[in-house]
Amino acid sequence: MGDTTGDSLPRSWLCSLRATLAPVTAMRQGFLSLTDQGVVSIANFVTGVVIARACSKAELGLYMLGFSLVMLVQDVQTSLILTPYMIYAPRLKGRAHSIYTGSTLGHQLALGVIVAVGVMCGAFACNYRFDRSLGPVLWALALVIALIMLREFARRICFACLQVRTAFILDVFVSAGQVGGVLLLARFHMLSAASAYWVIGAVCGIAVLVWFLSNSDLSFPRLSDSVADFKRNWSLGKWIFASGLLWTIGRNAYPWLLAAFHGVAITGVFAACIGVVSVGNPLILGLQNVVGPKISHAYATDGPSAVRRLVLKISAVIILPVSIYSLILILAGGRIMVLLYGHQYAGNNLVVAILALNILVSTMTYSFSRALFAIERADLDFLLNVLGLVIMVTLGLWFVLRFGPLGAALGMLTASAITAAIRAAAFLGFQKFLLNEQEVG
Repeated sequence: MGDTTGDSLPRSWLCSLRATLAPVTAMRQGFLSLTDQGVVSIANFVTGVVIARACSKAELGLYMLGFSLVMLVQDVQTSLILTPYMIYAPRLKGRAHSIYTGSTLGHQLALGVIVAVGVMCGAFACNYRFDRSLGPVLWALALVIALIMLREFARRICFACLQVRTAFILDVFVSAGQVGGVLLLARFHMLSAASAYWVIGAVCGIAVLVWFLSNSDLSFPRLSDSVADFKRNWSLGKWIFASGLLWTIGRNAYPWLLAAFHGVAITGVFAACIGVVSVGNPLILGLQNVVGPKISHAYATDGPSAVRRLVLKISAVIILPVSIYSLILILAGGRIMVLLYGHQYAGNNLVVAILALNILVSTMTYSFSRALFAIERADLDFLLNVLGLVIMVTLGLWFVLRFGPLGAALGMLTASAITAAIRAAAFLGFQKFLLNEQEVG
């Protein structure tokens, strides 16, 4: 009896200490995540500004087309591989966790090869049938896009495992190399959209190699285990994949529509508008990097009632800073754009203002989307993204044809506002159903 009591007191004290320090740890991780996203976003932002200053509008437009392609494939890998990992990994411990991480790496390598071959086919097509100015960008991406995807894989794995410091070190290295390389190319008048991607790919390759060598949580599984893990991921990920694919097409199709109907120089103008709005990405994306894993851990640990409270709390916390940020862009975004990109990009105040409103709407409902994934109802999110795609190919297409960059911004805002309202209602309604089922059970 005495031994049992003696053992329980230290355990009780340790549990109390962990509970006391938990908010401090969460705050530290949140701050580091914001700082990490700041590093990544600033690197991408500076890269765009340097290209805009050193090259033509058309070259900036080509860079944005390549960047939208990178965003597309990263959203695919997030939907198909990384989001299922974020949901299932917290439920596994020890060797089972290591094997699952190794399986996920195998899936990522296979996807990278498929994407690289697809981009290479696109480069061939540009050389023979389409706009040849896009060819060098696609050839560069064909050879480095798998490395860029692996960098994103590594940082997302770190966030899913709440290893925020490791992700921060990785991103600082890549961002410093990316900005330094682009500035060096600009200094010697060698900078172009294609050469920028060569630099980004090389730096990502070095960073990923170091991450692999230093990562001890990788146990390569048997083929049968990897196939079984893929089937499990697919049972959930097929809806997340379909939903994410529709969402990212609806978001990233606008630069391509502008290039097709108005030329790559106009796409460059839209890229500058997007660049101004992305100044706030460190805050917004930093929050999003933490939101998804936190919701998944809350659901795995405490069930649907905890997820509901957490989602509503997140929405309440972020509304004030994001509203202030959007208001600043609405009032002064045009002047900021001229200051950063030059006078050749003047006259787009309204485009920036509408994009700022779109950021506000999208950020407010991001947690509802991640919550639908966590409770394994990605099929509902998929249906909403079908609606968003329909809006893009109908009203959004007409907006682009009629108003150019302003129309692209209007199309994005219209789709975001309609689907955001329905997404929030869908989550809250389904959560009420889950809670009722839980009480009955």
